[in-house]
Amino acid sequence: MAGMLGLKKKGNKLAGLDIGSFFLKLVILEIDEKGGLHLVAAGKRPLNPGQIVEKEIRDHEGLVYSIQSLVEELDPKLSEVVIAVSGHKVLVDRVELSEPGGKGKRYNLLKDKIIIETGQRIPSGVDSVQVDFVELDSDGKKVILLLVAARRELVDDYVSLAVDAGVVPTIVGLEAFSVFDIFEHNYDISPDIGLALADIGHSTTNVVFILDGKVYSVRDIAHASKNVWSRLQSELKLTADDLKRFMSTKEKMTDNPVLRRAMYNAAEELSAGLGMAFSYFENMTGGVQINKLYISGGGVGIPHLVDSLSSRLGVPCLVVNPLEKISYDPSILSSKDVDIEKAVYSVALGLALRGREKYA
Repeated sequence: MAGMLGLKKKGNKLAGLDIGSFFLKLVILEIDEKGGLHLVAAGKRPLNPGQIVEKEIRDHEGLVYSIQSLVEELDPKLSEVVIAVSGHKVLVDRVELSEPGGKGKRYNLLKDKIIIETGQRIPSGVDSVQVDFVELDSDGKKVILLLVAARRELVDDYVSLAVDAGVVPTIVGLEAFSVFDIFEHNYDISPDIGLALADIGHSTTNVVFILDGKVYSVRDIAHASKNVWSRLQSELKLTADDLKRFMSTKEKMTDNPVLRRAMYNAAEELSAGLGMAFSYFENMTGGVQINKLYISGGGVGIPHLVDSLSSRLGVPCLVVNPLEKISYDPSILSSKDVDIEKAVYSVALGLALRGREKYA
């Protein structure tokens, strides 16, 4: 996948910093002499409510301190990371253009075309956004691209946050693409079926649709973990303190049938949003249906959510294993439920992958 900033240099240490709305997550990978990947460090820091709202940074100084402490804990010598942006200030759209002609490098000719296309879609003008694209397919006459246009102030805010914390962002990518990158690395993707990847964060769910083994399109859903927890609180008639205790323990009601029913109801809005996204994909592809949904992000830790989504959507839902083909010491992951812990780091691991030479 393309990035918004170029690689500065090569190296055998790859770091991905996932700046979420609820947690900061940092992972560090190392490449061995044979090209194998090894997870050598992983950690996270909870954020206070209001520090990041709808992907907008509201507490720069507090976040800088949190990143610094996380880096100090994992690797004080770390100097470079890959970060990502997402949210309503990022436009991702599937675009079909005529194959460029004329002199010059094909990439530059495509970039010129995509900038013109962006100008027609952004009311504030192309100068207000940072533009990139991902080429999906070409038949020699037409080329299909994913246009990515992020508001400059959003990119600048995230870059300055990392820099002020003492780490240089060598690439600024898209959260949804990092989810696909880590999935592609670990799974053999069948070209014969439609797949969806849903990274369920605190305030947003990023959905990636895969067709013919490649990214087809990307959608953001404004329903995520906080909506599910809020509905669950209502269903179980919990006080705010009760909910907070439940979110931190989870085990005490995991096998309770009352919880299962409540979670099925609590998943209603999220499943409806995913269902609408599935319908969009089906309409765009002329009837291709989603055969499997893979889940990652903090939402995987909500009891029975995966099963509830599978039941409501009528498709198998599976938790992503982003370390299927990446070696690691289990002691690096602190959670009792290692499968959930691994899935929480999916975006950060996908970002770390972006630091490899082949992404330059």
